[in-house]
Amino acid sequence: MSAAMGGAVAFRTPLGSAGRVGVRVGGVGVVRAAAAVPVASVLTSGASSRRGAMTPPNTSGKRAVVKRATGSRGGGGVVVRASIEHAQTLFDLAGGVGLPCSVQNCGDMIYRSTLDPQLRGEVAPLFTPVGLTILTVLGFYLTITPGVLGGFVDYYILRNLLGQKRYSIDDFELGPKLGEGGFGVVYKATGVADGEQYVLKRCKDYGDAEVWTNSRLMRSCPNNIASYRGAFYGPKELPKKKLTPSQGSIWVKAANAAKEAVNKAKKVSEEAMSGEWEVESDEDPLWLVWKFEGSQTLAALMEDKDFPYNVEPFVFKSNGGVAIEGEPRGTKRKYKILSTLFGQILENLAAAHATGIILRDVKPENMIFDQKLGRLRLIDLGAAADLRFGFNYQPKEFILDPRFSGPEEYIMSTQTPEAPPTPVALVLSPVLWQLNVPDRFDSYSAGVTLLQMCIPSLRPDNNLIAFRRTLEENGESLTTWRQALSSRYTDENAEGFEVLDLNDRAGWELVKSLMTKKRENRSSATAAVYSRFVQGQNPVIKLLDRFVVTPAEGDAEGGGLWAWLVFRVARSGTNREGGFTEAQLSRFNEEGKVDKPEDASKYLGYVASETLAKYGVDRVGRSMDQKAKDAKAKEINNGLRKAEGIGKAAGKSAGKSAGKDGVKAVGKDGAKGGKA
Repeated sequence: MSAAMGGAVAFRTPLGSAGRVGVRVGGVGVVRAAAAVPVASVLTSGASSRRGAMTPPNTSGKRAVVKRATGSRGGGGVVVRASIEHAQTLFDLAGGVGLPCSVQNCGDMIYRSTLDPQLRGEVAPLFTPVGLTILTVLGFYLTITPGVLGGFVDYYILRNLLGQKRYSIDDFELGPKLGEGGFGVVYKATGVADGEQYVLKRCKDYGDAEVWTNSRLMRSCPNNIASYRGAFYGPKELPKKKLTPSQGSIWVKAANAAKEAVNKAKKVSEEAMSGEWEVESDEDPLWLVWKFEGSQTLAALMEDKDFPYNVEPFVFKSNGGVAIEGEPRGTKRKYKILSTLFGQILENLAAAHATGIILRDVKPENMIFDQKLGRLRLIDLGAAADLRFGFNYQPKEFILDPRFSGPEEYIMSTQTPEAPPTPVALVLSPVLWQLNVPDRFDSYSAGVTLLQMCIPSLRPDNNLIAFRRTLEENGESLTTWRQALSSRYTDENAEGFEVLDLNDRAGWELVKSLMTKKRENRSSATAAVYSRFVQGQNPVIKLLDRFVVTPAEGDAEGGGLWAWLVFRVARSGTNREGGFTEAQLSRFNEEGKVDKPEDASKYLGYVASETLAKYGVDRVGRSMDQKAKDAKAKEINNGLRKAEGIGKAAGKSAGKSAGKDGVKAVGKDGAKGGKA
């Protein structure tokens, strides 16, 4: 519907509806949202069909007059009169000239669909509390060990992008044999093309597993393992010299083949009779290639009587080749070297565990020393199980070295189902990891390795086996084992035990935490990296112990119970006089020994009765290991007998006198010692 009013045209949606009203003024078309007012009420009923021009309403209360500015078709002007209410409505309409509603945020309460959602207040927030919680839990699950998200990227992206160089046996000139183990034979080799030194291993078993594990760790933590380069299928045996034509003739080859067949049949018959079968594959074995980074393992280094000083120049190259500048050879210097080496071992294990790989064969023989970098690297990974993808893992299969493995045989419960397809195994891996904590299997082996590094008597195989047998008999108690050691054994390894006991028994406490009988209670390799043995004393405590002045005990005792407690708390955990650490208390409770017996009652938590008497405590209970008590009583009785014997030997009358005096003297000393 439209009406012509002297040059202004109004048009709108069907009558009676609330919508857009268009007005053309002076040749300019505008569209504006209007209130739900019928057009009929806007235009006067007697409006002329001729064009007219509209002027703003007269707000003085008089009737508005609209005049035609230019001539029309009839040449005459037409005056359109309207009521003030109608003119005001048109003025409001014209005053709001703007862009169409398709551009503006406009609308009305009846047709809310024309409103912008943000103006309606109906825009949902980006994160709701519930959604944020779900995203947080999901992100945590995808990133915790062994890492679902990292596994997805590694398996589906990096594995395809980062290929390995292809080799053949013709690419190398084989040198001397470096060693041989249960999983293969290792050779030193030289690259034909580049002249670089390499290490080649001809695998006997678990070749595929070693290729998989080396490839995985080279993508995730290349600095923690030997530099793996690739693999290829090659011959079982290498000819020592070239064959002559006669040796290589078809008749000679046929004769040799027949001879080998007879020998093989004979061997199979013998194995069948004995019940032992050895299955040999006719396929060419796998050859693995590493960059040559050294030929000495940690086990070989420990055979040197100069260990650990034989690795000091390489490990502390940046410090002039000395662990502690100006410190002579002794406990402190050896402590620094061994703690640094063992820290490297723990870092290697933690890196492998973070990617879901359990090594299952951690021992000094499987750690190569890189002299160039001055650090230990992991080698011989054929026994490793990849629990992120379930590769090289069977629930009821165990691969271990009984000299170094823990009391358990399996890295996870035997009730664990076999590995499902790769995507499913990847998604479920964090659940199985948290339920079984399989990384603690390697922790035990690391603890045995640390003991070997510190105590030379445990390095020979026979002694190590005897040590493991003793632990098995006493319930895996290292404390019981150490208490039962002979004085001769302790003297031979005195410096090693001093290293373990240095820094408030940091090494000994670490060994015990790694070799706990229950796997769930063992320290992980990641946690052990931050232990006091590896990191040293907490720098904050060092700073406080150095600069913060704590009150003397005499002042504390005179200041009431609160002052005394402040003194004890301030001294706790420090090496200053009066300090009492948790490790010292543990040692005292376990072994009944103290470093300074004369300070035991004063500083080791058993404060003298006269001190506590000031706070209303009449008597303080003192406890000591029963063995120590019995030993002290035996010492006193021996003193009594010795004094009596001396008195008798001196003569009858003089002997009695001497015996009585001796008994009294020894008795007094013994009583004093018992009090202390």
